Amino acid sequence: MGREEEEGLIMIIVIKEALDGRSFPEAGDYVYNLMLPFADTDEEFVLDLQGVSDLPSLFFNMCLRRLVDDRGVEFVKSRVRFKNISKSQAAWLVDYVEKVSR
Repeated sequence: MGREEEEGLIMIIVIKEALDGRSFPEAGDYVYNLMLPFADTDEEFVLDLQGVSDLPSLFFNMCLRRLVDDRGVEFVKSRVRFKNISKSQAAWLVDYVEKVSR
């Protein structure tokens, strides 16, 4: 996990590291808790999915859904990005965010 300067502050969260030794819900909670202290800043979050082939709803319910519930869908759409994501993962995430924002 790290940060780099590029037109503002960006937190890169390596999901494979977040999953290390954690269940999917625990990893999702871990990611949420990494992001939460910076939610009131202008920081953007990049979730790096390199080396991760499958992330079920159990993971995303504990991070993205909580962010949608706590901060709203626009927060997630404007501040959370993905890196090293497959087309099928991206399509699933678009559907997921739409469903949890209703």
